Amino acid sequence: MRFQRRFLLRSIAMTALAIAVMGVILFPVYYIFIVSLEPGSTLATTHLQLTPKHPNFNSYEQVLFGLSGSTINENFTGTIEGTAALKDDMLYIEHGVLRGVVKYGPFTGFTFSVPVSGVSFKLTGGGVQQTTTPQTFSGKVHGLVVLTSVSSNGTVGFGLIRNLVLTGGKVKSVTVSGPLAQKFILMRGTGTVVHFTALGKFVNSTFFHYLVNSLILAGLAVLLTWLFAVPAAYAFSRMKFSGRGYILYFYLMFTQVAGGLGIAGLIALYGIVVKIGLYNKLPVLSLIYAAGGVPFNTWLLKSYIDSISPDFDEAAIIDGASYLQIIRYVLLPLALPGIATVSIFAFIGGWTEFILANLLLEQSNQPLAVWIWSLLSGINRGIQWSYFAAAALLFALPVFILFMLAQNYIRSGLTLGGLKE
Repeated sequence: MRFQRRFLLRSIAMTALAIAVMGVILFPVYYIFIVSLEPGSTLATTHLQLTPKHPNFNSYEQVLFGLSGSTINENFTGTIEGTAALKDDMLYIEHGVLRGVVKYGPFTGFTFSVPVSGVSFKLTGGGVQQTTTPQTFSGKVHGLVVLTSVSSNGTVGFGLIRNLVLTGGKVKSVTVSGPLAQKFILMRGTGTVVHFTALGKFVNSTFFHYLVNSLILAGLAVLLTWLFAVPAAYAFSRMKFSGRGYILYFYLMFTQVAGGLGIAGLIALYGIVVKIGLYNKLPVLSLIYAAGGVPFNTWLLKSYIDSISPDFDEAAIIDGASYLQIIRYVLLPLALPGIATVSIFAFIGGWTEFILANLLLEQSNQPLAVWIWSLLSGINRGIQWSYFAAAALLFALPVFILFMLAQNYIRSGLTLGGLKE
């Protein structure tokens, strides 16, 4: 009885200690979440606010759906209606309304309508019946819509329609069609209406632009890591060749020495990239990320492959399998936990790095990490801490989700839980 009581008290104490440690570790995350829920929050104060007074998700909405300052160029389809006249194989629309729809896949991104007058189309075919008196007209069009000075609520300060093409329509009983109309139609002033759906705001938001860049960088880094680390780990684990041990240690030590060069290494890397004309290229930066992580990932994956019995390889060789077939059909399924762990490390490296991204990429190609860091540029003048907090938490969310989905693989991959003899 006494032993059970002591064991119970010890379990309660260890659980309480674990909760306290986790609370300390997760408190910064909790606090930044509280800041993100309180518009106008400030960090430069001695007052510690542990609960939001007026919580809302406005900051998250601004981050995900904010369009302020964006320039949008999209193809659209739509209709044009109004009064028109036919003369000398020309269609003259005196007064009408152009309505257009921009789609992203099967989903509507935004719609717009703009009053038009003085629009003319050169009709094809010739011999069109003339109607000099304005008649009711309805037709289908497509073209390019350009929106600038878009505010966060979707209001457009200025826009225009380019390359407007009439694909078909009718003036009374006369069917008409024609190619290019005038070069552009202004979209501003009374009568112009633009409506964004939630999808349209997200796709055209600043956050989405940098999110795509981050996904490209991190995704390519993972693919390149697979390309280099998997064959290298298999070769170091299974093949016997002269100097294998020295090469493997040099493989890792060279990376550590290169990393220790710090600023000098960055300057040299910047000079090389610029000299060979690869500046501002996302795939090049992904290759650099992969190259920096391949030595460690090769070591990690090699250790996991070492724990897999070579009998599987020998059985495949007896059956006539090549080395590539062994890697594809034998190694990859058995080493999946190790590969998943390596993939997580490669993804995090490409997702979170911002020094090289800031150095080697221009603003249009920069990832989320650089954009979030740029939000601190006005720290001396005061910044929107709730906006920054929301952006930081959204930035961390994909990594958290990735860890949750692959936690079983990561646990076994880090503990070398492969098959053993």
